[in-house]
Amino acid sequence: MMNANVIPTAFYGIQNFLDNLNAANAQGECNYTPKADYYEVENGFMLEVELPGVKKEDIDIQVEKNIVTVKATRERKDGKVTYERSFRLADDIDMDNIKVALENGVLAFTLAKKQQATARKLMVA
Repeated sequence: MMNANVIPTAFYGIQNFLDNLNAANAQGECNYTPKADYYEVENGFMLEVELPGVKKEDIDIQVEKNIVTVKATRERKDGKVTYERSFRLADDIDMDNIKVALENGVLAFTLAKKQQATARKLMVA
């Protein structure tokens, strides 16, 4: 028979998560993983990240190799809301040619594909 005062090992992680969640809620903070959509367009891809109520000056975008990390915050009367999400981009994305715009709470990335080398014929000298 199991002692009712002992929490099984499998539940330690859940209890820790709930404790952290309760501490954040007591301070009025909320952390979210924003919804996102990734789809192909004619010359590349679009990545759209939902950041409702966030101003562009409150967005931090980091690019390292082919990983893009979006962090954002917004204040509300009962506390602070933070958003964070990372995306691994395809190897054929031109990382030096990414365009970003914020409109109506949606952060839109325009991701151009790298220019492919055209086939050519080589002559033997």
